[in-house]
Amino acid sequence: MSFNIAKRTLLSSIIAASSLSTLALAQQQEGFTVTPSIGHYNMDNDRNTEDDTTYSLGLGYQFNNPWAVEFVYLNADSKQSGGGDVDVDQYRLDGLYHLPNVSSLNLTPYLAAGVGTADFSNGEDNNTQVNAGGGLKYAINDAVSLRADFRLVNDVEDHHLDNVTSLGVQMTFGGSSSNSSSDNQGYTPVEQTYTQVEPEPIVETQTAAQEPVEQVKEEPVAAAPVVEEAPKQADVVAEPPGKINIQFGINKTNVEQKYYPEIAKIADFLKENPGSTVMIEGHTDDTGTASYNQMISEKRAKAIADVLTQTFQISASRVDSVGYGEERPFVENDSEENRQINRRVVAIISTSEA
Repeated sequence: MSFNIAKRTLLSSIIAASSLSTLALAQQQEGFTVTPSIGHYNMDNDRNTEDDTTYSLGLGYQFNNPWAVEFVYLNADSKQSGGGDVDVDQYRLDGLYHLPNVSSLNLTPYLAAGVGTADFSNGEDNNTQVNAGGGLKYAINDAVSLRADFRLVNDVEDHHLDNVTSLGVQMTFGGSSSNSSSDNQGYTPVEQTYTQVEPEPIVETQTAAQEPVEQVKEEPVAAAPVVEEAPKQADVVAEPPGKINIQFGINKTNVEQKYYPEIAKIADFLKENPGSTVMIEGHTDDTGTASYNQMISEKRAKAIADVLTQTFQISASRVDSVGYGEERPFVENDSEENRQINRRVVAIISTSEA
């Protein structure tokens, strides 16, 4: 059976997806994934089948966490060592686990494993196969990534050990992020403002003692000692906690529990000052699309607000959140350092005067 049309379609998909690339680096997003790939199938020597080029298509879903699932169809038109064509059709279901990304290079490594089967047209048994390996994803923009993949494939019954190396383009469509943050994998400094009541000015009073009116000789009048009243000072609102740093995972909006002690500083201040409120502002750099940056900034700000209300039991009427996306950069987005500064969440605390 010929797969020339299918091969041309896959190659055209790769070229078309690559043309969507921009110089801006962004992270992948949650959603359905389509991954056309081209690669090399290295056959076990015991198969007596020549190595050959492979063409594959993966359909999957990237969850709003490190996990993804993918169904892969792979085809190779090979030959037997002694002559004769061998058509290989492989089907497998894989799970992928993404490791922390290398932000400076915009790479995301991942581990993968799965189970499947392969049909060899030369009559080899259609046995169960298990595979394990991993790869790297390079995010071109928020929906397209270049992907390199390597798998060891073991036939669990005949004990053939093959390996497959491939290079493809992963495209992500749709999907919805749960409330659990962008482009923004760097630390996000939280800056706070507060109002402090100034003490009332010191009031000094002075009285003078009077001498008797009748005197034989006028004596100089001595002033009574100055009596200084203790200053009456208004209550001073305690200073809110200083800056805190919260790091979000790649394309994630969930706040990891290891950062809860930082958020607890804000919660403690709000509890100690019942008249205070807080506004959580989300900001991003200009990497990726403006619509995606707006969405991710809103969700990250709301994620922190939800931790305050749901975990630390702060009244929702005292906590608000807003996302500004890339609209309000703190510095120019002209370097990686400045972009990291712009990827921030700011907590603005307001207090009422005593």
